[in-house]
Amino acid sequence: MKNNTHDDFDGFTVEMFLDEDGDYLAHFVELPNVSAFGKTPDEALVELKVAWELMKECYREDGVSVPRTRTATLSLD
Repeated sequence: MKNNTHDDFDGFTVEMFLDEDGDYLAHFVELPNVSAFGKTPDEALVELKVAWELMKECYREDGVSVPRTRTATLSLD
């Protein structure tokens, strides 16, 4: 399915697939371990947003820098 970059996802590219069970899987191209399922594309994106916020919280709690896209990194210079 089509790739999109969405502001809710800090510039990461979101890729979405329809799986064999009829559910949508949304994940970050740059961070494929951040993913979520939904019955609709919109539901998958909502769940991906929740997963991303939880991942960022875990990074912060562990004292690790939250990953950034190359574009976001370059714009800080």
